[in-house]
Amino acid sequence: MRSPVPLTVISLAHLTDMVLVALLFAGLIAILRQLPGWTKIRWALMALLPPLLLARNLDVIPFEVPPAVVLALGLLWAALLLLLIWKTPRSALRISNAGSSILAGFAIFGLVMTWQLGRAASWRPGPQSFSSPIPVAAASKPRLVWIILDELAYQPVFEARDPSLELPNFDRLRSESTLYTDMTPIAYRTTRVVPSLQLGRVITDVAYTASNRYLVQFEEHPDWQPFDANATLFASAKQHGLTTSVVGWYIAYCPVFVGVATDCYWSNADAQDRGPTSTSASYTANVWFPLRILAEQIVSPSRAWADDAAWNAEGHEEAVKDLSQHALQTAATSQADILYLHLPVPHPPAVWDRRTGKFALGGSYLDSLDYSDRLLGQILDVLQAQPRWANTTLIVQGDHSWRTQMWQPLPGWSAEDERVSHGGHFDPRPVLMIHTPGQQAPKTVNAPTSVMYVHYTVAQKILEFSNPALSK
Repeated sequence: MRSPVPLTVISLAHLTDMVLVALLFAGLIAILRQLPGWTKIRWALMALLPPLLLARNLDVIPFEVPPAVVLALGLLWAALLLLLIWKTPRSALRISNAGSSILAGFAIFGLVMTWQLGRAASWRPGPQSFSSPIPVAAASKPRLVWIILDELAYQPVFEARDPSLELPNFDRLRSESTLYTDMTPIAYRTTRVVPSLQLGRVITDVAYTASNRYLVQFEEHPDWQPFDANATLFASAKQHGLTTSVVGWYIAYCPVFVGVATDCYWSNADAQDRGPTSTSASYTANVWFPLRILAEQIVSPSRAWADDAAWNAEGHEEAVKDLSQHALQTAATSQADILYLHLPVPHPPAVWDRRTGKFALGGSYLDSLDYSDRLLGQILDVLQAQPRWANTTLIVQGDHSWRTQMWQPLPGWSAEDERVSHGGHFDPRPVLMIHTPGQQAPKTVNAPTSVMYVHYTVAQKILEFSNPALSK
């Protein structure tokens, strides 16, 4: 559901890769069986495959397994197998037979995967955009602009800014806004934060079904239940006669809010969710690239690491360009009472070079902050030139902080990231700034404040917009 376009090209590419890998292994085993030393080769494969499978699936283990542990377990397994072959051949034979059963299980898993990929190939997403007419509003009509800059962290932006980084537009907004210095996060992931802010209830997990149903679990209610768009802030705005324009990233905004927002556009070109494949790449590229990465991981792990990082960055760059363009266009043209912009910066991977002022791969979180500052400045210029600015409330926030623990072990983590984060130190505080109509001086709130405060602020503004007496 996080893809605004069909996944057919990716599903067919995965199926093709599975067939090619199966044929390769079948041919290799057929050749090895003809060799005089097949029995010894078979035992060698038994010693090699379990640690190899462990190393290939470390990302699904819920705790960190150091490479040294993988190596030690592999050596221990090989030694145990050798000991059994030498001392108790019958026990070794039983293990061999068990291995054959496990391989048969993998074959069944392959059939299940084939069925799942077939379903994914036929899946069709909800709308990527929709629009309804919005009448021109009077200059005196109040307005709310809500901007989420994904992964915008407080510490590197305001508290401990690197000397090499200038953020004039964040400083410009800070000079006429209230800055919250101790924000308490409500979730670690965007998929939990965004729906939690909409409902005013902390969501602990989300799921998407093949029929495009959006399911959630609440902190106080662990059972899965449908996400109720009619209980959201956007629905409240509609019920109070207000219009809402949405530009969003990653979350399937338009399929979820099709009945409550006035107009909407969303996109997600990032490749991270789908591994080394992309909906914007050709079938041939989606077949070839995962196989190339697999081969490089065996022959040259460092090159595989760099290629995987570049692939992810290229998809993210596409998303950044697309959403930046739509956000600026919507800010300039929409007459909506609530303008909601969820943008994919400074979220890694970095796709910008702050020194050249151009898109480039291989940068750091500081480069992404520089781009975020430039984009914020463009949006501010557009908003402040409009007649309704004097009556505009502006919220700029991060949904969560810079998740150094997540990105440090992944491709794309740079030497500058390591330096700026002091070795991956995680500070959980996201940014929150709120500019109220007519505010011309900075204010500061140092008290611990939950990110959920944004929900209550937006809800209050919706009530005030529909009943001006409440704001007095």
